[in-house]
Amino acid sequence: MFRKTLSSYVALTFGLLAAVVLTSGCSSMFGSDEPEVVTYPLNIVAGDDINPSDLSPANPVILHLYQLNNLEPFQSAEVIDLYQQDATLLADSLVHKTSLASVLPKENRKLDVNILPGTKYLAVFAEFASYGQAKTRAWVDVSNLEDDDIEGFTVAINLLTLNIQAIEDSGWW
Repeated sequence: MFRKTLSSYVALTFGLLAAVVLTSGCSSMFGSDEPEVVTYPLNIVAGDDINPSDLSPANPVILHLYQLNNLEPFQSAEVIDLYQQDATLLADSLVHKTSLASVLPKENRKLDVNILPGTKYLAVFAEFASYGQAKTRAWVDVSNLEDDDIEGFTVAINLLTLNIQAIEDSGWW
């Protein structure tokens, strides 16, 4: 009787283990339908005259990167409202937000940005001192990008102007 119970236990354990291995193998073999995070390099290029004020010809500026599924709330928001309550204003369209350390005049900064599933637009907002005269926001459509379409993104800051663009892949030749 002991042998019969032991052999039944071993057979059951082996059967369960085989089922786990087979089902996990099938899911990894066929992949996942879930969209994947795609990482791109982001280059921030600041001019020597960024964010001028009455006190200084150039000052650091803080940037916020937004991954959005709808651009309208970002475009229509007042600058001061984005500065004070961006998470509330963009809540329905916000996939992810990253606030960067101050960008200094003449700085070139390289980092990676992970484009999350559901992101249609990569947007950037600059906290310029003279925001009334500044172009404080820019965006790029990432909804139809393929992994090999672009090499990355560049954010350029000059005086009171902010721009973002996708850098197209130059190919292998």
